[in-house]
Amino acid sequence: MLDDLRKDALEHDFEEFEDDDDNMLIEETTTRNTRFLGMTAVERMFLSIFFFLNVLVLGLAILIVTQRIVL
Repeated sequence: MLDDLRKDALEHDFEEFEDDDDNMLIEETTTRNTRFLGMTAVERMFLSIFFFLNVLVLGLAILIVTQRIVL
């Protein structure tokens, strides 16, 4: 009789931990997907603006060197 109670107690404790593990895995995947390359949205915005300005300046410099634009 006591063995049955011990088995029931162990089974119920194990089931509770299984549910917690599943919830923890779901929380980890949702928080991990919010970032791309480890950057926030604002950091990605500034990086894209920086790349755009680099392409603009280099393109303008190439056009000036090839004399397609005269300043």
